[in-house]
Amino acid sequence: KPYGYGTIVIRPLSSVREVVDTQREIYDPLSQQYSEAHISVTQPLIRELDESEWKHLQDLLAQFTPFQIDYGPLNSFLPYPCIWYEIKPQDQILSIRETLHQTGFFNLQMKHPENFIPHMTITEGLSGPTVDELLLEKLQNESATGSFQCKEVVLIVPDEEFHFNVDRRIPLGIPS
Repeated sequence: KPYGYGTIVIRPLSSVREVVDTQREIYDPLSQQYSEAHISVTQPLIRELDESEWKHLQDLLAQFTPFQIDYGPLNSFLPYPCIWYEIKPQDQILSIRETLHQTGFFNLQMKHPENFIPHMTITEGLSGPTVDELLLEKLQNESATGSFQCKEVVLIVPDEEFHFNVDRRIPLGIPS
């Protein structure tokens, strides 16, 4: 499985996750079964890393200080069936992504590595109602914007049912 060794994401605060996860349960319950609300940072790992490699990643992430993430309003990739919260600042997340991808630990052969847009998905059309302009407008009318502090990234790894769980936390701004 391409995600077998996990991927690095930003997890919003639990209060934000609760709201977005509720939306995900309503509008794409299958996707919600796989993973709680998150902002993808990297492509999947290509193998399990040893402790010295994790320390290397932590040292790379030490150059990034914690920062505020603003989420919303909603946007979409229509006609591709995906509705998501816009995330800002994109440049900080993309810089972290690029730094981590340069290590060679991540699968850069998968789709979207170059033109990636940081986002937090509500639905990717795996289940639930049809993802179209009407659903986008409905969700835009009932969704708020907000912000939270990003102090860390996390490794999420799928279990045997392909549900992603937090396996490791890596703080920003703190060397190993």
